[in-house]
Amino acid sequence: MDAIKFIPLNALGDQYLTLGGEAREWYEGFRNANWGAGPQDSNGYLLQRLSSYADLHLGNGIRLFGQVSSAIESGRNGGPRPIDEDRLWVEEAFAEIKLPVLSNGDVAFRVGRQQFQFGSGRLVDVREGPNVRLAFDGFSAILDDGPWHATAFVTQPVLNRPQIFDDPTDRRTTFWGLYSTRTIASIGGGLDLYYLGINNREATFDRDAGREIRHTLGARVFGRKGHWDYDWELSYQAGSFAGLPLSAYGFGADTGYSFDSLRFAPRVSVRAGATSGDSGRAGGSFGTFSPLFPSGIYFGQAAISLNGPSNMLRLGGSLQAHLTPSVQVGIDFDWFWRNSLDDGVYGLGVNLLRSGNDNRERYIGSQPSASVKWHATPHLDLSMAYAYFAAGPFLTHSATPGRNVQYLSAVVDYKF
Repeated sequence: MDAIKFIPLNALGDQYLTLGGEAREWYEGFRNANWGAGPQDSNGYLLQRLSSYADLHLGNGIRLFGQVSSAIESGRNGGPRPIDEDRLWVEEAFAEIKLPVLSNGDVAFRVGRQQFQFGSGRLVDVREGPNVRLAFDGFSAILDDGPWHATAFVTQPVLNRPQIFDDPTDRRTTFWGLYSTRTIASIGGGLDLYYLGINNREATFDRDAGREIRHTLGARVFGRKGHWDYDWELSYQAGSFAGLPLSAYGFGADTGYSFDSLRFAPRVSVRAGATSGDSGRAGGSFGTFSPLFPSGIYFGQAAISLNGPSNMLRLGGSLQAHLTPSVQVGIDFDWFWRNSLDDGVYGLGVNLLRSGNDNRERYIGSQPSASVKWHATPHLDLSMAYAYFAAGPFLTHSATPGRNVQYLSAVVDYKF
């Protein structure tokens, strides 16, 4: 154990301090970023993230946690995106008290700035891919009781800004819910059941802009039996948008098989997904699915994240292998179509990238990607990734014709 991970503050050892942090250097380069729209940069740019945290345990279930981070972009034509730069900010700062109120477990009550990562990250994640991670201000209660783990929360997202300590709570959006997981030994995994609610006062979609109140109910089953592993998720969304009733759905599945007895222990998988889009009918219900706050690396091995999972049909496969115990390689290939021809293509932040108005093409394009990751030491990881997005007719026939995209990244990540 690293000495800084347990610094005792009393003789009993129930009061202690844990310190840690991260230094990440990331090169990222695009050819035809955003399918050729907007500022372009042939030389790429650098992203740096420095972070440190202190975790203080004071006995009797009292905990204080604080983390500050610095994210800086250098050399990007057009300047940093909101997810690229926040020069110094409080990423987490919460107080927690844990009470043994259950016979087999306890409940921890947490207030302050905190982060969430639920399930596979399809709906709620810390947004690890981009340089600036995602945080929320508010309250949560975390239950651990035998096979059950559940988190209930009422929060508002943090509005990241580029300067020093200028990151307020985003009062335009409220996010609340209950996410529960039950371990099930017989399936080699577990079952997630959840409800997630959001009130966004300034939502924008292809149809219109307005207030969005969205309620997401879903279930996820995951596990591994023998050589097979699986991760299947289904969710339904109801509510309202800009005065219209809202009805949307999302489905995602990843099914894999590991050849453990073969050299390099390869794993192959098939992935499929479908999310609803809006019909565009005047006066009808609104149907665009929202992934809420998803993982920053949603499709494939690279963090290219050109498109997000709204109004989407996806089919893909992957191959992963361990060249050595510390070196892993991966190859992915994905195809994307629009589910509704009356809705556009969105990014991971549910931001409209290309409107679907006056474009009847369904096929968006395909994306192969490849990566290699070397876990060099217990603290140091080095990785490279490459992706190519072949633009389909929907992009090439849009008002701003889309071009094929190439992406390359190299990352050095040191955690302590």
